[in-house]
Amino acid sequence: MRIKNYISYSQYQAFNSGQYEKIYLRGIKLNNKGLELGKIFAEAMESDEIRDDEIALIKLELPTPKHREKEFRVDWEGIPILGSLDGFDEEPLTIHEYKTGKTAWNQSKVDKAEQLTFYALFIWLTYKKLPEKIYLYWIKTDDNGLTGEIKVFETQRSMKDFIKLYPKLKKAWIGIEEIINNYLNL
Repeated sequence: MRIKNYISYSQYQAFNSGQYEKIYLRGIKLNNKGLELGKIFAEAMESDEIRDDEIALIKLELPTPKHREKEFRVDWEGIPILGSLDGFDEEPLTIHEYKTGKTAWNQSKVDKAEQLTFYALFIWLTYKKLPEKIYLYWIKTDDNGLTGEIKVFETQRSMKDFIKLYPKLKKAWIGIEEIINNYLNL
């Protein structure tokens, strides 16, 4: 077990779902066919050698950001945060996020997605500017894998979104520290 000295979006999500100890302290991985396909797709997006023709065709349909899996480490009011954007461009400041899955994404869901707010926060804390563009690309899957359908959504984030996120992020950070301390004192 390796205790992490930062909070990531996946840790934040695990805390909010009550799964933090199980995943991060006991090492129990949540696996399903959808997660595996998402991982395969993410790895293919980073690679120049794609063995899956279907993924290769989908990759051709998507923009090529300057940076893939761009890591950010920031500190927000004493909360160390780490994250990796699927795609990132500095000019203009643009976030690219890829989602695979059966569950449909729509504009309302994208506009409310905390993960995108989390990622926009990296840009704000690093560049002191809001991202000019935030894109989410939903690559639809079914029981057989990728369907070939891609939907593109553009959204924005504001300081108001960060203000709403802060108390939830602070609560998660404090809660995770408590879980770790309790776990270590067992």
